[in-house]
Amino acid sequence: MDQLQSGIRITVRAVIIQAGNILLIKKDSPEDGIRYTLPGGALDAGETLHQAVIRECIEEINTAVVAHDVLHIADLFIPKLKPQPYTRHQLEVLIACQVPNDYIPSTGPEPDKHQVGVEWLALQDLADYTISPDFFSELLINLYSGEHQVYIGSAYTLKKTE
Repeated sequence: MDQLQSGIRITVRAVIIQAGNILLIKKDSPEDGIRYTLPGGALDAGETLHQAVIRECIEEINTAVVAHDVLHIADLFIPKLKPQPYTRHQLEVLIACQVPNDYIPSTGPEPDKHQVGVEWLALQDLADYTISPDFFSELLINLYSGEHQVYIGSAYTLKKTE
């Protein structure tokens, strides 16, 4: 493991499921191609988990959400290349959320890097898509089946990024 960065980055992700579909952000980049991920991002100083996930959803999916229970927590160790090789420790917190009944997927005013849209995907079809990070696909399918643990410890080491 490269030099471990001091401090832990806490991120929150919204898990929004309706009628067997999950709301995901669509991303596209030259290095990774098309992939999907949960809306969310880093917790700001002084924010609660719920405040952070609501803010991130306004920024990325153009709506406030109702935040409910924590569904899952994982430690990620993410290798970075710049400014010099290091590893970032990230605590990933997935929170059950609900969008308004009349919500139509749209990108918010402060989209994620490489975000090109917001889409509902059928949970049963997630294996047909590239979901980021990789372990999310199986996790999201199993979230409500009782076949997952809320805290799984270190999920894995991600590939190196800039």
